[in-house]
Amino acid sequence: MELFILKTNVLSLAKKEALALQLNQIPQILKWSVDHEDCDGVLRASADGICIHELISLVKESGFECEELNN
Repeated sequence: MELFILKTNVLSLAKKEALALQLNQIPQILKWSVDHEDCDGVLRASADGICIHELISLVKESGFECEELNN
């Protein structure tokens, strides 16, 4: 299992709910959360059998901006 931490433009509860409709359908994503109150809209996802680039693509295909969060 891998933990991914990403920066998104999911900055409201409505956007978080829209993203949930997509992420909850992906069986490789075991658990996820978005801090929609943080200025970086931080998405944390635990996943198995998916790489960070695939996750970023999934989020972008859902209509959101997404990139790896640099420490």
